[in-house]
Amino acid sequence: MGISVPNISNANFSQFKGKTDKVAPSGTNAAYQSFSVSKATEFNFKINNTFTDVQILDQSNKVVAQIKSQTDVADTSARLGPGTYTAVISQANKAAGVRDYSLDVSEKKNVLMTSGGAVLSATAQPPANGDSGVQKHTFNVVQGGTFTANMTLPNSRWALMGKDGKVVASSETTTPDEQVDFFKKPTYKIEPGEYQMIIVPSSKLAAATPFQMSFVPRDPTLQAAGTNQESAISKTLREREARLQQWAAQGSSTSTSA
Repeated sequence: MGISVPNISNANFSQFKGKTDKVAPSGTNAAYQSFSVSKATEFNFKINNTFTDVQILDQSNKVVAQIKSQTDVADTSARLGPGTYTAVISQANKAAGVRDYSLDVSEKKNVLMTSGGAVLSATAQPPANGDSGVQKHTFNVVQGGTFTANMTLPNSRWALMGKDGKVVASSETTTPDEQVDFFKKPTYKIEPGEYQMIIVPSSKLAAATPFQMSFVPRDPTLQAAGTNQESAISKTLREREARLQQWAAQGSSTSTSA
């Protein structure tokens, strides 16, 4: 009976655990984990151990992804086509003996965002083995605009970052954002481009939890019906109009007294 090879395309999250009780070509202690991919997908690979190297090899032994952790966990991402792959997990230090290892694999979402908004559906994993459960996903914004954000995962943090590392939107959730009054939510102006969404779940998350992160278009001039509170843009326009009227009055007074 052959050994079953897990198909990582069948799950949003996979975790490989074991011991580095084999030997790598470099002579260090290592472990070998085979897995298959049934459809072309971009995956996140995260090693939860320090001073550990990971190589993902395709069927021709070509390295398609590589991780080198130092004093903290490390990750990378790679787009894999259908086929069988091998993860080689080895100790960075040749003097290190047999150690436990934990390698997380999750699908990296590529979300298309238009002026109508966008929705990311994923599953948060509880922290373990020094892993904080941080997720990274790609947002491709083809049509920009002003948006509010809804995060259904309580006690989490998120940030949307441009390629230059600048944060264009971020928030924390003590309660799911969908429970907050729509007109009290912050708005974010997001221009077209490619962004990275970073999500940090609660350190107290006890079990795998599905969640949604969505952006909803928002007209910044709207305000809640029946309230006297004016929008920020309306206030700015009103104050500017008042200053123009004051300036015009002062100019008129000066010209008549001349």
